[in-house]
Amino acid sequence: MERYLRFYIKFHGYVLAIGTILGSILMTVLLYASTDFVYPLENFYDYRFMGSAALVFGALWLGIGIALFYGIFKEVKVCLYPFAAMYMLDLFFLFIRDIVLIWHNERWYKIALLNPVTAVVVLYLTLHIMLSMVALGKLFEHDPLTPSGSNFVRFKTDDQLPVQLREEDDASLVVE
Repeated sequence: MERYLRFYIKFHGYVLAIGTILGSILMTVLLYASTDFVYPLENFYDYRFMGSAALVFGALWLGIGIALFYGIFKEVKVCLYPFAAMYMLDLFFLFIRDIVLIWHNERWYKIALLNPVTAVVVLYLTLHIMLSMVALGKLFEHDPLTPSGSNFVRFKTDDQLPVQLREEDDASLVVE
């Protein structure tokens, strides 16, 4: 694969990993500072962003972001799977939240997938993230890093040289 295309694909992965790490730290700190750990039951649909669930998800996203960064750096395809799985789980929770909000007759602008702007952003981000994961997986599978070895090069030894050449070299070494 061409060097620039490889750099471009890995750059997208690094941006996703760093964004995940910084975003999870920022969101976890903000949610911890602004959330009361006892919240009313009628707001159960926002459990993802309230109470101890927010802290657990923040810690999970931080660990997954670090694993993604390591996986891209070392080109380990298995380290990409937790990120994709967690993103799909979070998207599933968003979908369930929207269904519950519809069920509770909430306003349309609070429902992420009914709000046209939010729906386009969610669709774009999902496609971009998943296609970046697929591109990284294909890159690691079909064009892996060259293994870093000792770079030992064996030169021809005297035993492999013709006899005439050895005698000429010995004669040229003798100085009178």
